[in-house]
Amino acid sequence: MKNFAFTIILLFTISAKAQVKNVVIEYNLNVSNENYVQKKVITNCTKNISISKTFANNSKAGIESNEHTNSIYINEKEIDTYESVDLVSNNIISVDNIKNSNYKITEQLPVMNWKLSKDNEVKKIDTFICNKAFLSFRGRNYIAWYTPYVALPFGPWKFYGLPGLILEIYDTNNNYHWTVSKITYPSTKTFDLSVLDKQNTKDITLKGFVEEIEKQKQIMYARIMKVMPRGTTMEQGTDTRTSVELVYDWETEKKNK
Repeated sequence: MKNFAFTIILLFTISAKAQVKNVVIEYNLNVSNENYVQKKVITNCTKNISISKTFANNSKAGIESNEHTNSIYINEKEIDTYESVDLVSNNIISVDNIKNSNYKITEQLPVMNWKLSKDNEVKKIDTFICNKAFLSFRGRNYIAWYTPYVALPFGPWKFYGLPGLILEIYDTNNNYHWTVSKITYPSTKTFDLSVLDKQNTKDITLKGFVEEIEKQKQIMYARIMKVMPRGTTMEQGTDTRTSVELVYDWETEKKNK
């Protein structure tokens, strides 16, 4: 009888260790570049992987003109985008769009050199006490608030690597600001790892994707000039990026050579 009881306890212990608590976080994302847009982000994460989905907001899609500056802004229609951070496979897979073509973008897990705040400043978000951290990543400087009381090293988008879940993060120019609106922890929702495979996409590397964006920009400029009156000039300016990532690793390496 004692042996039977021991077997039951042992099986229960193994089962309990096998269970991993999932968390589902809903964020509001405020984007303030040429236009102000608010988006919804849902991040589902467990011990070694997170998947974020950013819902498209096409309220600004179309062509806008500014008579005061003689400028034309072309805001293309968006799709829902995804980012999957996998600590086991050591990569990030994203789903994004260029000119009505959807791409599945693979990149090696980038290094995120977080610096934890040395002061005792804390912030309460929802019901969680959060600590402060800093990050410089691909051209932007970020301030993050994370809670060590949910020991999952993820946040929205591609962010990972802190000793707790990120509940708020924003760049110092406040162009991109993620703020948690709802947390379900632990979550009983099924963790669907196949969601990226269900998208109709073409496989591409991150560098290839960025090069395709630049290629399509040049095609767009050429088409615009073709229909403009003769003698018209168009200033392309510095064509500064306004996306989350401003400078990529290979561009930094080339500049430093």
